[in-house]
Amino acid sequence: MVQIRCLVFLFAALVLAPTLAAQQTPPAAAPADTTEGAGVVSPRGAFIRSLILPGWGQSVVGAPGRGGVYFALESTSLWMLYRTQQRLSAARSEERFLRENRLLGPQEQFALVNAREEQRQDWLVLSVFWLFFAGADAFVAAHLRDFDQRVVLAPEPGGALRLQATVPLVRRR
Repeated sequence: MVQIRCLVFLFAALVLAPTLAAQQTPPAAAPADTTEGAGVVSPRGAFIRSLILPGWGQSVVGAPGRGGVYFALESTSLWMLYRTQQRLSAARSEERFLRENRLLGPQEQFALVNAREEQRQDWLVLSVFWLFFAGADAFVAAHLRDFDQRVVLAPEPGGALRLQATVPLVRRR
């Protein structure tokens, strides 16, 4: 009985589908210029992009070199976090071996395990720091994207840096 109902439903759908498709109205015309503002990333968008993938926010804003640096820093921190976790597992198995062979008492602490746990915590905190620092840098870079080009930081012949700002003075008449 259920199969017959399904067949009737499918047959009705096949018969009625062309008529229903013909009744659809064409979509409304799109506005003439839909690309206005395309490619401009908001500061919040740059921040979120940089949180998703460190360096992405900087690359979108126009600073791919800085983006690459943040990606490398975050990747290195995460790699070291992974390596420290592996070393912590090895230290715990060594501690287990020492306890099983009664070379380490039940109340004694294996110093290597404590050191590895602290290292893991340090790398985790550093990874989170680089993540949010990259996000903050992308946020600021998006705000300063349209900064006035009349402010220039230029090297001098002696190796020093010179900060130069030019302000146009307009006479009022």
